[in-house]
Amino acid sequence: MKYEEYINTLTLKLERNFIIERDIVLFGNRIEMLAKYSNICGRTFITKNDIIDKYENHEHIYLKKLDNVTEEDIESFGQFLKKITDDCIIPDRDHMSTYITGVLIGNTMNEDAIKAVEKYIYRKAFNFYLKGWCDVRLVCVGLDDNEIATNSDGKKVKKVYEFIS
Repeated sequence: MKYEEYINTLTLKLERNFIIERDIVLFGNRIEMLAKYSNICGRTFITKNDIIDKYENHEHIYLKKLDNVTEEDIESFGQFLKKITDDCIIPDRDHMSTYITGVLIGNTMNEDAIKAVEKYIYRKAFNFYLKGWCDVRLVCVGLDDNEIATNSDGKKVKKVYEFIS
């Protein structure tokens, strides 16, 4: 499967619910696609202005293309995702959760890269979970061998990134 075909298929899956931006640069890293989703839920009493409580859930997907994915690429992309979490997620009192999903797409992945993806973990709690939390999911896709590797949090969304025959 070619990169263009895969990215078009993924864009079709995401465009109903996500705001998609292409070719951006964050913290000196070129990102081919950024997809953002926000869900705000709340309960009201009698009128819509009498809000009892509300909470916000967010998901951000950062997609980066490489030729061949190595362990060093996983480590540098993981540090980039940590920096996103630490510097860009500013929770307010209604924030519940944010999921940062990093997707690396390469033609091939070596065994060390797969092991590094599976070991990667990063979570952050804001004010002892009073202002919510952030989990980082890491997904690595090998186009030539139709292989997908994820960390433990990424297993929940692995089906989204599987290949369509």
